[in-house]
Amino acid sequence: MSARSDIDRYPTARSRPARVLVVDDDKNLLRAMERTVRSDREIELTMVDNAIDAMLAVGSIKPDLIVMDIFMPGLDGLEACRRIKTNEETRNTPVVLASVLLTPELEAAAYKAGAERVIAKPIDLTALRGATLVASDVSDVVEARAPEVTLLRGSDLLVRILAEAGVELVFGIPGGAISPVHDALLDSRIRVITTRHESGAMFAAAGYARATGKLGVVAVTSGPGVLNAMTGLASAWCDGVPMLLLVGEVPRPAHGKGVLQDGSAHGLQIVEMARHITKLSAEIPHGSALPHLVRRAIATALSGRRGPVMLTLPLDVTMAQIMPPRAGGSIAMSGVIPAEVLDEVAALLREVPRPLLLAGSGIRGDNAPEYLRMVAERIACPVATTPKGKGVFPETHPLALGVLGLGGHRSSRRYLESGLDVVIAIGTSLGDMATDGYSPFLQARRALVHVDIDARQIGKSYSPTHAIVAPAAEFLAGLAQRLGDDTTRRLRALPGGVERHALASSSRPDRIAAHDAVIELQRTLPEDTIYTVDSGEHFLFAAHFLETNLPDAFLVMTGLGSMGQSIGAAIGAQLAHPDRVVSAICGDGCFAMNAFEIATAVAEKLPIRVFVFNDERLGMVENGHQTVYGRHPEYPTAPLDVCTVAHGLGATVLRVDRKGQIAKASEILRVTRGPVVVDVRIDPEIAIPKVDRVAAMSPGSVPARSLRPTRAQ
Repeated sequence: MSARSDIDRYPTARSRPARVLVVDDDKNLLRAMERTVRSDREIELTMVDNAIDAMLAVGSIKPDLIVMDIFMPGLDGLEACRRIKTNEETRNTPVVLASVLLTPELEAAAYKAGAERVIAKPIDLTALRGATLVASDVSDVVEARAPEVTLLRGSDLLVRILAEAGVELVFGIPGGAISPVHDALLDSRIRVITTRHESGAMFAAAGYARATGKLGVVAVTSGPGVLNAMTGLASAWCDGVPMLLLVGEVPRPAHGKGVLQDGSAHGLQIVEMARHITKLSAEIPHGSALPHLVRRAIATALSGRRGPVMLTLPLDVTMAQIMPPRAGGSIAMSGVIPAEVLDEVAALLREVPRPLLLAGSGIRGDNAPEYLRMVAERIACPVATTPKGKGVFPETHPLALGVLGLGGHRSSRRYLESGLDVVIAIGTSLGDMATDGYSPFLQARRALVHVDIDARQIGKSYSPTHAIVAPAAEFLAGLAQRLGDDTTRRLRALPGGVERHALASSSRPDRIAAHDAVIELQRTLPEDTIYTVDSGEHFLFAAHFLETNLPDAFLVMTGLGSMGQSIGAAIGAQLAHPDRVVSAICGDGCFAMNAFEIATAVAEKLPIRVFVFNDERLGMVENGHQTVYGRHPEYPTAPLDVCTVAHGLGATVLRVDRKGQIAKASEILRVTRGPVVVDVRIDPEIAIPKVDRVAAMSPGSVPARSLRPTRAQ
């Protein structure tokens, strides 16, 4: 058997030099290669930096040999080789595939794609000329070195990774650029919930994530699809909700060429746009990076202070054939709170006569509510919750003060303003909605202990004496252990329970007071009902008059305050807990913004109960304008017939305008299998007292920062 080089054994017994096409996205390597063969008259070198252009060059220059990098943006070398070998006109053109890091699996995949040889980079044409491989050897090499390898379409590999991560639901709207993902979902056990708008998909996924603690996943298409999802993405960022937004994108070779809905760095710059409202925002650059970036995104969303991540998926990546890597290992984040810090906080709670535990929504999950109750009971310490944390401490407990902040209770404000020795704020950013308009009384006389998993939340508006960066459950468990079964402080005077405002009922025959409606609907629905509450005047009544005793029974997203979130959130919560009743409380303005998600609930046969508190205006906006400017503008929502709209979308509808009617509809609310929408005609003249938040945010009103040193951990 004669020994001939790769180049020499191809048709070079002629007057022209051998035509060699080199394809590599490393332009420095191409320039170096050009310098190497510049004086070599036996080689006619053509170089391109992407496989798409290479496919065109193959037909035009008809090379004698193709040397191609395996991993390139857009179309990778494996797929390009496969296309060359399946084309009748180019199938006999020999292809050498190259890679920086070769593994047996990668070599096998290259030979299976049709490559004559597989070499390690950098590509050296001189070495190729000296190599020995004759045509009769090729089949032997393929047979010996190509074990059975299963290549997967990028979108199929993506869906497999989602399933392995425990994802059960994907929300979204299909479209051209995301279609490979939706096509792959057809072959999986993951349930797809097609909403009526991308913002509805985001809020539904957020509701699911809040109700379960799991990852919420949304898949949308490029351009307007992802732009419609931005409000929900920002809401998840502000509220720390773990979500993965998958965005279809135009193929990478088309970036910057004026293609419709180009969201790349040459177009809308979607990745850069989302970078400020996500924990991770990235484009998947090529197929080989897909499994690793997806796993990184999932880990990022669920670690530390949870939050949303976004990945854009170019069509050529999701359509590429990818060899699934063998993945192993995991990344975990954990911290250790120094024992002396826990000892010091425990001593403070034992010593002072007037402590307060302020519980935020960061206490949900990981048994933190149980530890909170244990700490409170062992030293008879009163507990207030933030509006978003409502329910993490049962409001029927004798130590409960109720909600502090927007929609808060008289009991919490009275205890706060009577003067505190120690405040321990856990799992809250201490924003204006959670502090009763930045009340200076939270800067307690002896100590303000602020505990949060996100260091960025600490010290923003108050000056803590103890800054502890840790998960709420870890801190409370350590504190409970140190407090032991201490009964010496049980003689401390108890606050007397949650005290609510006493408001009059409506005197109008065609209207019901909002607080009467809240009290009546809670008496009618089961005790374990999950309530998703929107943004508006109705939020105050829900936060104030709902009596919440379960940590997962009150789901709100107050960080951004987006209107129209509650219906989508109810859909997600109902999917998370199909055996429980889920009720959305929203205003007529909020209903107008996202009413069409009722059709999603109808299509999915979800028995959500939607109570639309209808005062025929944007009540919170009008009231706020009156407070700030002394004039009362009109921002009506009419004409809007809630029942007609909801009925047209397929829901069962009811109208309520006086006390007792919700109770009379209990049978309908109990047995109807699909969604029920209740138009609750609210008397707009009955308002709940609240702090002027605009005045609280004025210069000089935010409490001055203390000059006391901070104990940071």
